[in-house]
Order: sequence, then C-alpha cells, then structure tokens
Amino acid sequence: MKPLVLLLLLITSLIAEEDNYMRERLAKQMVANDNHFSLMPYKKNYVVYSQLFAGANVDPINNAYPQDKPRVYNDYELQLQVSLMVPLWLDMFGLPLTTYVAYTNRSFWQFFDLDDSQPFRETNHEPEVWLAWFYDFYMGDFNAEMVWLGYEHQSNGQYVELSRGWNRAYLDFYFNYHALPLSFRPWIALKDGAHEDEVYDYAKYLGNGEIHAVYTWRHFDLGVTWDYSFSGLKYGSVMVDLDIPMSNYVSGYVRYFNGYGESLIDFDYRSNTLSAGIVLDTW
Repeated sequence: MKPLVLLLLLITSLIAEEDNYMRERLAKQMVANDNHFSLMPYKKNYVVYSQLFAGANVDPINNAYPQDKPRVYNDYELQLQVSLMVPLWLDMFGLPLTTYVAYTNRSFWQFFDLDDSQPFRETNHEPEVWLAWFYDFYMGDFNAEMVWLGYEHQSNGQYVELSRGWNRAYLDFYFNYHALPLSFRPWIALKDGAHEDEVYDYAKYLGNGEIHAVYTWRHFDLGVTWDYSFSGLKYGSVMVDLDIPMSNYVSGYVRYFNGYGESLIDFDYRSNTLSAGIVLDTW
C-alpha cells in the first residue's frame, strides 16, 4: 500500500485553481432535485475492455458443477456498469436532508468467447437507500460538505453454491481541501442475509470501509479508491482511474484495479485488472 500512500500525499500537496469538483457536483445535484423523482446518474456508467492479468476465477463455477466439463474463461472481457439514483424526499421537515434510492448493475461479459455463446460470467446487483445531510461546514481551507447514512445490499442473484451476497450499513463523509474532494465511508457488515451467504467473511476481503480522492485538472479526473480491511493490508483493494474528456457527454476511461472483490463472485480472489473504454459524463 506504500505507492497508494505516496500518491495520496502527492495529490494532497497540490494546490490548484481549477473548478471545485465536489461543489460542481452538488450544484448539479440540487438542480436535478428540483424535478422530484428525476433519475440521475449515481456511480460511473461505463463500458470497458478489461485485461485480467490474474486470469478469470473459474473455481466457483467448477466447484458448483463438478460433473460438468470444466469451465474455461478468457483472461479478457467487457465490463459494463449502469448506475442510477432518484431523490425520494427533498428538504425533509424543512431541513437540509434528502432521502435517495439507487440501483447499480455491474456485469462481467465474456464477449469474445464466441464458442460458448458469449456468457456473462458474473452480474452484481446493488440497490441502496440513504439519507443525505448537506451542512457545508468551513474551517480554513477545509470544507465538510455533506454526510450520508445509508444501507446497501449487494448480491449476484445466484443460487446455493454460486450465491454471493451481503448487506451493510454505512456513513459517508464528504470533504474538500482546495481542489481535492475526499470521501470516507466506513461500514458495518450486517448479519441478516441468506444462510448460504453467512458462511463467507466478506468484510475480511472486501474491507471495512473506503477512502476515495479525486483530483481534477482541466477536466481530467484522476481518482484513487482504497477499500481498507482491518484484517491487514494484504486484503481490501486499490483502484486508480482516469477520466479523459472527449465530448460534453462521453469521456475516455482508464482504470487499474488490484485486490479483492472486483466482482462479488471474486470476493476472496485477488484480481489484477487493467481496463480502458468510455464513461458517460455523470455530472
């Protein structure tokens, strides 16, 4: 994790005069809120070609169906994500509180495997609900802008041996220092899922929280995400991604992921993946 720490220190040391990423996002979100129940982009919406340097994880499906011919996946595929949210209750009780719901679908598509009818090797579903408090607190160059209290379910919609799913409650704190937005999301894994999912230690591999930073320079957005685990630095994951402006609606997108949980079926499988493609401009 030392390279991540050094990168975060380097980004934090930069004092730029670029537009405030977080403030621009909040302004556009407030405009969208004026239209009740309007759908808005939530997480990134993208299509990317992914090179799986650690290979695709075939153990779960082969262990689930030992009587069948062993499955072989390509070590390259398409990954797609669609993520939308909608405000449900604005300015609750006359306070700067808003309730949102969201849904994120992420698919791992063996698009180039023509011999096996281009199967989707994994699809993850993430419904989510949260309460956002916009309080906008300043202390010198430091700005705390909002905090979320939320509940998230993540599952792959499979049965028994291939079923993976967990629930978590979280707090998400959004900060800003100069042109550097930061978020800190600690969570608690909830023991309220299906029995077959309770045998897996998701928090050990997927982490106990997330730290995210974005640095914007001339509309190029460089993001660093660290999902940290209390079980040690060898667990969790690190992701670095870059949005490259192309038009008002589409950006080029490059992402590197290393660690556990790139997909839910891979929660205990260490992935090492480089991806490139396009992302719809979210805000």
